[in-house]
Amino acid sequence: MEMLVVVAIIGILVTITVPFVSRAMTKSKVATARTDMINLKGAVQSYQNDYSRFPSGRGAAPNLKGGDLTFHLPIGRKHADGSPQDAGNWPDPPVTPDNNVVMAILMAVDYGANINHGRNPKKTTYLTPNTADDKFSAGVGPDGVFRDPFGNPYVISVDLAGDENVADLFYRETGVSKGASIGLVRNVDNKTEEEYVLRGSVMIWSPGPDRQVNSKAGALAKENTDNILGWR
Repeated sequence: MEMLVVVAIIGILVTITVPFVSRAMTKSKVATARTDMINLKGAVQSYQNDYSRFPSGRGAAPNLKGGDLTFHLPIGRKHADGSPQDAGNWPDPPVTPDNNVVMAILMAVDYGANINHGRNPKKTTYLTPNTADDKFSAGVGPDGVFRDPFGNPYVISVDLAGDENVADLFYRETGVSKGASIGLVRNVDNKTEEEYVLRGSVMIWSPGPDRQVNSKAGALAKENTDNILGWR
């Protein structure tokens, strides 16, 4: 009987403790992602200061009407393990470059968009993130993609238009950002349509712990509320 009581107590303690440990681990991963975003933003800005351009492929065209460029938009993609990354239903999702374009340039790697160091001829290393042996873990994987601790590729947008407003293909949408206090503002300079932008030149985020985004819901909706926003 005493042994059964001990086992029962241990079981209760485990039941109580596990959720706390899980939440603590999640918070730690979120904090790591925010640090990654700060370092990544700083590296992009340092590159821009040195070269008077953003780290992108030669002749890269904007994929936003305002003239900005987004890398690794989750919409229309799947995770490397085949699981869905998008909970929305966005017709004809735009194709955006992988963030490995940015990473090859910032890490001074002779690869992809930076072949023969064409986009970083000084071979300056602006960022030295951790590397991963697979395409599911935190860090830069063998495909050159930079992922957060939950396995999400970081979504990067840059102010290609040079107007000190940077829009993102997801958060620019009225249905996502209107009425949500997430640090974005309505772009009053755009006379043709309503859009939401970040005041600045670099915008970075990831889908967060649940690895989901929903393009048909607001920023505070279930799939979007845990997104990790680098500007907050």
